[in-house]
Amino acid sequence: MSAYVPKVLDLLKSHKYLQFSASWCPDCSYANSIWKKLGVENKIHIFDIGSMPRTEQQQWRAAFKEATGSGNLPTIYVNGSTWGTESQLHSYERKGTLKEELSKIGLL
Repeated sequence: MSAYVPKVLDLLKSHKYLQFSASWCPDCSYANSIWKKLGVENKIHIFDIGSMPRTEQQQWRAAFKEATGSGNLPTIYVNGSTWGTESQLHSYERKGTLKEELSKIGLL
């Protein structure tokens, strides 16, 4: 087990809404724009690895993958479980159900 896995588990336990993210990631920027547009950016803890050294970024991604099954950027977690990625946000936006889906998880 990676030394980072317990840190990942602690992050998941400590934040109802968590986004695993990187400042250089365009899909993460998209997700962040959704949160801002809906006025919920302060409800989501953004764990951003973008400014960390590359080796540390890789360790965090591996640890998230080991702990949750996903090392994708961004991955959105609700109550410690994977909720989705930017693909989920895009899908809900296309269907016109984004606000409804975010209400279901208590974000709106």
